[in-house]
This record gives sequence, structure tokens and C-alpha cells, in this order.
Amino acid sequence: MKHVTALILFFLLIPIPSWAETYDKWVEKCISYKDVAEWLNGNFRYDQFRDGQSRLPRKASEKHSKVQAPEETFRYRTGGSLDAALFARETLNRINPDYRARIIHLSAGRSLVHYLCGFNLGGRLFVMDYGNPQEKMIGTHGPFEDLNDYAERFYLNYYPQHRNLLSCHFGVPPRTPSKSP
Repeated sequence: MKHVTALILFFLLIPIPSWAETYDKWVEKCISYKDVAEWLNGNFRYDQFRDGQSRLPRKASEKHSKVQAPEETFRYRTGGSLDAALFARETLNRINPDYRARIIHLSAGRSLVHYLCGFNLGGRLFVMDYGNPQEKMIGTHGPFEDLNDYAERFYLNYYPQHRNLLSCHFGVPPRTPSKSP
């Protein structure tokens, strides 16, 4: 019985490990976009299955994963491009509402959709892209004059094959209703 009591006291008295930090507590410590970029760069891992970008065929019964809340992304440290973009937008706007962070929707055809987070700093656009399978695209990029400047000067340099297909705008497009028979 003494061993059980000692073991219980041991677990009650040890400090909570730093990896058990909550999203809210972490955000309170952040002071700039650089803190968000550092966390995403060091902790977040892109999951191609969440974005439907896997080369393995999806079973007919499988549905796309639901979008994670920023707290879930912080806890699981993985997600798709929309999860990373939503995490960045929410966190940046909590740190400094003047960032006016918004979701950016990129589309290069029906099957290729990618989400990023754009924010303002000193009147210029910066783009956070941490949910990307292309390592050379991961990071915080900018400054840009506007979204077209980002697309032309940065994105299309890495994806010139998307030149005629690229749709780039702020916001998440509404789901198109399925056609009824």
C-alpha cells in the first residue's frame, strides 16, 4: 500500500511536461507571426491523405477527413493544407488582429486544390504555406503587393504548368450542390 501511495504522490507532484501544453497557453506566449512559422516549421507534418492527394486509390466507402480545429492541429501536429491554413489564420488573428489573416484558395483544375494563409504586415501581403507536399514551397513567403503578385512572382515559378489553370483568391469556395437526377 505504501508503494501505491508513493506512486500516486509522485505523479501528482511532478510538473506537467512541456509537450502537454495546450493551444491556448501556447498562443498566449506568441508575440509575432514568426512564432507561428517556427511552430509550424518544427512541428507540423503535411498529411497527403487528409488532402486527398495520396497516390493510393481511395476506397469508395472512404470519405474525406473533416477539417480540424486549430486546437486539434496543435495536438495532432499533422493535417492537410486547409488544416495548416486555418491554424495559421486563427493563431495570427489572435496574436495580432492587425495581421487580418485570411485563407487563400488556389486551384489548378478540379483535382488540385490547395489552401494557404495570407496576412498583412506593413501594408504588404505575406503568405504562410506549411500544408504543402513540395518542400521548396513550405514556409512564410513575401512581401508581395497583392495576391496576383504572389501567384505570378512566386507560385508560378514553381508550378509553371498551372499558368492557364490557376485560380487564386481569398476565402474558401462554397461547396457546389450536387445535381439531382
